[in-house]
Amino acid sequence: MLRTEPRRVTAQIDDKVVSAEYSEQTGQLCVRQDGALLREWFPPHSWMAIASVAGARHWGTRPTDDDLIALLRNEMTLMRTP
Repeated sequence: MLRTEPRRVTAQIDDKVVSAEYSEQTGQLCVRQDGALLREWFPPHSWMAIASVAGARHWGTRPTDDDLIALLRNEMTLMRTP
């Protein structure tokens, strides 16, 4: 059964408040910092972004909160890298 509300997680990483929101209905994945959109993906790219940090569980289509936190940590690491 698909979730009707997007899954949302928020974390503080490197003194920044970041959040991830994933909609199972559309596959849209958004990463925000202080409410500003940093990244946005749609299928299949959103699924690949999730699967790259979470492994093959659910093929990236049904991430857990832990999967989205891992995605946030990964994205913040990539943004720090020059």
